[in-house]
Order: sequence, then structure tokens, then C-alpha cells
Amino acid sequence: MIKNLVFDLGGVLVPLNRIACIRAFDSVVGYKNFGEVLHQYRQLGFFDQFETGKISARKFRQIIKGDAAPVVNGKPHVVTDREIDYSLNCYLGEIPQDKIDTLLFFKNDYRMLMLSNTNPIGMKKCRQLFLDKGYKIESLFEKQYLSYKMKMAKPNREIFEKMIKDAKILPEETLYIDDSPANIAMGKELGFHVLLYNPKEDLYVKISEYLERQ
Repeated sequence: MIKNLVFDLGGVLVPLNRIACIRAFDSVVGYKNFGEVLHQYRQLGFFDQFETGKISARKFRQIIKGDAAPVVNGKPHVVTDREIDYSLNCYLGEIPQDKIDTLLFFKNDYRMLMLSNTNPIGMKKCRQLFLDKGYKIESLFEKQYLSYKMKMAKPNREIFEKMIKDAKILPEETLYIDDSPANIAMGKELGFHVLLYNPKEDLYVKISEYLERQ
């Protein structure tokens, strides 16, 4: 019997726009290589270090500033923290109301947990996106397991094991929802019920269909 639902954040609840983010870093910041470290599921290089808490937001911004072009759109330009944060947050879209409704519906009968690869800049934006819909993340999820706080990221086995231990859940009683095939594969290996989610699908319908089959 499934008692717990574990949700990924980006790609499942928050829409992602990789192209918009890369373009913003190019046109606003003057940093032309962000596409080399920004990937759909797991980040690379210094961005991965940022998302696993190995470097701070300050250090992340320093790296960007050190490689940004001195001229942007034909004008001399000194990059600001605000421009970097804005460009990074172009990756995150507004949360559709149906996603909020889905969380509210299942919250009545299941323990709700979040397991996300993220960073402090992006997470601050995500918290605001939820507030824009009238809800604190804490009111929708019992606990949030965030890569930059845990110093590790999916699909690393250890981040799943730490969540299992801390939340005191059994994988066989838990449905894990993610849009990354690699993350889903690790969840399945550990004994979770798994749902590989396509962002174009109706989240409520897909979860409901899975639960009805159990």
C-alpha cells in the first residue's frame, strides 16, 4: 500500500526553460558558455558544485563574473549579482494551477515529500513561485530534501538513502515521481514505486492512474 509521495521539483512541478536561461546569460550577463554546464537533469562543472553545496552563491557569481564579456550589446558592462540571479531564474517558469491543485488533493491522504537537485538562488525563486499561488512550500510538503543542503545530488544513491532514513519511509510504500530517467532508475533500484513523468502530461491523472493500479 502506498503511503508516501515523493516529488521532484523542476520539470515535475516547476516548468523549466533551458533555452531562455542560456539566452539570458548571453544577452544580459555576457556569459556565453552557460549551456555547457546547464543540462536538463544533472548539472556539470561549477554549476554542479553549486547544486551540491560545494561552492556558495557568492563563489558561483564570482565565477560567472570572471568569465563574462566586458562588452554586452555593444556597450561596456560590469555584471551585477542581480543580473546573474535574474538570468539563472529564467530557467524557472510559473507553476501551473493544476500542479498546486494536485498537491492539495493528494496531501489529504499521503505524506508529501520533495527531493530536488537545486541551488539557493533557484530555490529562493521557487519559494516565491509557490507564494505567488498562495502557498508556502512547507504547507504542501512535510519535508524538502534539497541537493545543495544535503551536499549530494540525484541520481546518487546516498541522497535517496538519507531521505529514507530521515523521513522514516519504506520505499515499497512510496511513489517517487521524477522526469529524469536516471533518477527514476535509481529509485526503482532502491525499491520505490516510480513514475517517470513527462511535463506535457497531466500530473494528477498520471498519479491517480498509478495509484488505482496498486
